[in-house]
Amino acid sequence: MHLQRELPCQDACAYASTAADAIVMAVADGLGSAARSDAGASLAVASAFRFCMTAFESDSDGERGLEEIVRSAAAHAREELEQHAQKESCNLRDLGCTLIVSIATGRQFAVAHIGDGAVVGEIDGTLSLISGPGESEYTNEVVPLTSTEWQDSLRITSGESSIRGIAVFTDGCQRAAFRKEEGALVPFERFFTPIFNYARKVTDAAAGASEIAELLASSKLCEHSDDDKTLVVGVIEMD
Repeated sequence: MHLQRELPCQDACAYASTAADAIVMAVADGLGSAARSDAGASLAVASAFRFCMTAFESDSDGERGLEEIVRSAAAHAREELEQHAQKESCNLRDLGCTLIVSIATGRQFAVAHIGDGAVVGEIDGTLSLISGPGESEYTNEVVPLTSTEWQDSLRITSGESSIRGIAVFTDGCQRAAFRKEEGALVPFERFFTPIFNYARKVTDAAAGASEIAELLASSKLCEHSDDDKTLVVGVIEMD
């Protein structure tokens, strides 16, 4: 795995809250088999995140739905990967990466997801798997954003619910984050509940990010996986 081979981190993420009280998150994981996957992941995240933030700034009337925004953000990221491959004279597959784009408000959410990794939400007081790893995860074959089949493999999930917390993470966190019950992945309460509770108490974002990074690098989590681990957590407080 990456730590054992002393490879650079191939995950990337970006996140922010908007003036409209929405949480925007983008997370990507570069494929280990792709020569420039770290660059691909970084570019996909930056492109998708920038698209979402611009969409909110230009949509003052709220005419565009969240589902449309995340779907378009993924398509925009794919286009920028294609342009980068042409500019650098490299194969598109060399930039292979997964991508998760998530937007959540207190009353609705939408996720665009290709590849592994997952999104878990705290909805109506219950932990819920909003978007899980693709079916190909079970055969260790991930369809990346750079695949010719990316549109067929892009999964869109949306809903209108009272969402209070959302966590987006790469596959390095999956074994610690889930338990299997009757063959289905179920969010592990002892993993997520303390994290969401901690996020609600954080007053310094940088300090909070540092604490999360220490958790992901801890020996306890590394027992489950020595792959790159990225976890982005957001909480929404309602009046």
